[in-house]
Amino acid sequence: MEKDKLWSRDFIGITTISFFIFLAFYSLLTTLPLYMVGTLHAGAIQVGLVLTLFLLPAILVRPISARSLVRWPQKELLVFSTVSFFIATLLYPFAKNLSLILALRIFHGITFGIITTVKGTICAELIPTSRRGEGLSYFSLAMTLAMVFGPFIGLNLGNIGAYDIVFAICMAISAVNIVFALLIKIPPQNIQHEKSHKSHAFSFSDVIDKRAVPYALATFLLAYAYSGISAFLALYAKDLGLVKAAGYFFIVYAIFILMLRPFTGRWSDKYGANLVIYPSIAIFAVGMLILQQTRTAGLLVIAGAVIGIGYGSVTPIFQSQTINSLEPHRVGIANSMFFSSMDAGMATGAYLLGMIASSFGYRSVYLVGAGIILATGIVYFALTNLRAPELPILSERPTGIAFENLGNDA
Repeated sequence: MEKDKLWSRDFIGITTISFFIFLAFYSLLTTLPLYMVGTLHAGAIQVGLVLTLFLLPAILVRPISARSLVRWPQKELLVFSTVSFFIATLLYPFAKNLSLILALRIFHGITFGIITTVKGTICAELIPTSRRGEGLSYFSLAMTLAMVFGPFIGLNLGNIGAYDIVFAICMAISAVNIVFALLIKIPPQNIQHEKSHKSHAFSFSDVIDKRAVPYALATFLLAYAYSGISAFLALYAKDLGLVKAAGYFFIVYAIFILMLRPFTGRWSDKYGANLVIYPSIAIFAVGMLILQQTRTAGLLVIAGAVIGIGYGSVTPIFQSQTINSLEPHRVGIANSMFFSSMDAGMATGAYLLGMIASSFGYRSVYLVGAGIILATGIVYFALTNLRAPELPILSERPTGIAFENLGNDA
């Protein structure tokens, strides 16, 4: 039996947009602290606000973005969001003091929240339902690759004070995104279907749908645990005298994600999501415990591999489950819940785990993280089993969305 089409021109285009968005995100995330300390003479509190003031507006704007996806054509929203993101990148060279840079991060966070919701929704609708787990696994690889190349660009150029070059790179790739947004074709039936929902009044269900809560909550908890790595690994490695090895941690992390991501998506589609979810959660917890016990470069790199297998495999599966739990016309709400849960987990985790680190040391961060990960598995099991009658996976029955004209067969 011939597989449904996946690798269309439009799917490749939206995946490229995602890569460039996160390439800019990670490049700026690693460059701005150096820029603020070296040029603007900022302190630790102001540097910490760089991420907080970026993610909080993104979280707040996502429900509005999701609502907009059922009221206006997705093509227009995609073009608008890429242009807005580009404008934000244009302003960085002019942010010459702390107030301006922090204000700009708020504006940029709003554009980030809009574009990540829009692109994720369009991608989910371009992927055939029968290959959604596989397709989202490939789509999320864009973020994984950006997680490697972005810090490489930001750290290497930031360390030599070439901040304007980083800003220029972000401007260029954001401009390219506008071109891709103009070229991508959105399936007409999706827009027509959504127009019939224009008269629907705003309600709490436009922000949170209880059917997607188990997957969004699991995403939040795992991101909370992972924030200990993104926020404190560099400082932990410095204390251990393993700064160089910390760089290899992320490289190995990404390599193992790239190796396994295509298979885990297919396994999820063929055998069921839980076959991937539970082992991945267990492996992620083991990786955290290895990291907590690390005293050598080799063990640090091994931790990166194990965490890449665990956390890297389970994240796109939860995104797929979040989307599949709702009707096709509510894909925007599903994506909003998924990304907001991830951002909220990262933002709150970095702050609260930082309090633990200041009192008990960095090792305690990863021990607590392992406990949170294991608790996630228990919570997920309880919610999906106790409430199984209320949580149908909608992709297992016809959705009413046709995918026949999305492009050439993969």
